[in-house]
Amino acid sequence: MGVKVEVEGAEQLRALSAKLATADKVIQASLRKDLTASARPIVAEMRSTVLGPGGRSTGKGSAERAAYRLSRSKSKRATAAKSAEKASGLRQTLARATGSTSSASSRGVNLTFRVKSSQLPPSQRKLARAWNRPKGWRHPVFGNRETWVVQIGSEYFDAVIRKNVPVLAAGAKTAMETAAEAIVHE
Repeated sequence: MGVKVEVEGAEQLRALSAKLATADKVIQASLRKDLTASARPIVAEMRSTVLGPGGRSTGKGSAERAAYRLSRSKSKRATAAKSAEKASGLRQTLARATGSTSSASSRGVNLTFRVKSSQLPPSQRKLARAWNRPKGWRHPVFGNRETWVVQIGSEYFDAVIRKNVPVLAAGAKTAMETAAEAIVHE
């Protein structure tokens, strides 16, 4: 996913991150927590966008995701297998794997939205990126290597991020101000 958002006031953010080097680790943790909290509504919107209208897959990919999810589960009971099969659709798996991470250190402050490909089977790890591409990707129909189709994607993730740039900017600014006040009062 290739949306890069730069918040106005990046110079102040760089100066703040330089001061973070000498600041208490609690202030860094608080800044990370505030950035992550500002991203929560956007992550929720990304998940709901992915889970939006669409079909239910019951092909080979769905079975592979169910088997992979069960293999990662600590429980091997029948109820775990049913649960793994029930939530093995591509949309559900992508939504569950969507999240955000933040970091704050002397090198910089960063908020990243990502889809954890480790939650997908190895053969499907590139699907999140393809899913987000409007031109889509090619795949065999229900595993039949004789018949291929083009699956059209959409900017599920990028469009949500672009739409919420003002929300991100406000959240980053609030987190920065809180951290700056804590550094001054330290």
